[in-house]
Amino acid sequence: MGSAEPKRLEERIARELWLALVLLAAAMLQATVLPKLFGSTPNLLLLVIICRALLNGPRNAARWAFYAGLGLDLFADTVLGTHALALLLAVLLGTLPLAWLSRSNWLLPLLGIMLGSVGYHAFMLLLSTLLTAPVNMRMYLTVVALPGTLLLLIPALPLFLLMRWLEGRRRGEVALDVY
Repeated sequence: MGSAEPKRLEERIARELWLALVLLAAAMLQATVLPKLFGSTPNLLLLVIICRALLNGPRNAARWAFYAGLGLDLFADTVLGTHALALLLAVLLGTLPLAWLSRSNWLLPLLGIMLGSVGYHAFMLLLSTLLTAPVNMRMYLTVVALPGTLLLLIPALPLFLLMRWLEGRRRGEVALDVY
């Protein structure tokens, strides 16, 4: 029998590989299968990652953002690292200004999604302009950023509540939300 340390390291590596594969598959589904709604594809990975960051902190969600961003870069045919950096910025902008709010506040996911989505789209606009070709800012805001943000606000609260409930179950907490 080996010591407990190598097994723990092996378990952590296996867990990270599993997370990377799941997020890679989600990125593939988002980039290839997900239908366009109102001319815009909802960025569900951005939604899930910001909700994860609001529940577990930006440090934990940074891994998710990195793996999902690399997956989106592979399947969306963009410069490698573009989506990863934009998702990392969205995690920071969507969580750090809201650290003073309680996890039980229902405005938390809506504000987090709005701030994170603004940061994500601003960074993608900047990188697209710098790396590929100049992008019409007004067109990008009205065709991509605004509809994308509004589409994410619709499922933000139910997803956040579901993820919070699952996290509480995993930790063994009893949920007592009375509003």
